[in-house]
Amino acid sequence: MLGEDRRGDLEEALPDVIEVKAAGAGDLVTLLNEFTTEMRAQFELFRRLRAGAEILIDGADEALAKLARADIKAATDAIALIVRTLEKIDALLRQMERDRLDAEERLIEARDPEVLRGEVQALIAARVEAEVAARLEAAVAARLAEVAGLAEGRGPP
Repeated sequence: MLGEDRRGDLEEALPDVIEVKAAGAGDLVTLLNEFTTEMRAQFELFRRLRAGAEILIDGADEALAKLARADIKAATDAIALIVRTLEKIDALLRQMERDRLDAEERLIEARDPEVLRGEVQALIAARVEAEVAARLEAAVAARLAEVAGLAEGRGPP
């Protein structure tokens, strides 16, 4: 039921769709949201077409009624396809959101113990350095006092 000009638009858009899919999930979400908007517009168009065809069935001659019934069937089929497409888009968007949340959770779970371990190791290293510096300072001070005492003629303590 797409007109030739609409079919041409779709063919022109196809390479862009492929590029957007390759670009990343954020762009794909945008693309799916745009498809949803377009599908809703198409849904409304086919609904109006079906309603118009139903009006023609009642007060028309047999040939016109036959064409109207064909239009109703085609519009109904198109609406059903649009609904299935919208359901698939919705499922894709929901799955992408679940995947994003799972990836974030895995990243947090994977990173937290390492970050914590690094922080603990840094605290331990700082504490060891401080303790070693204090002991070294005390040992140097004691040794200097001992050397000063020897220089004054007092013997070792």
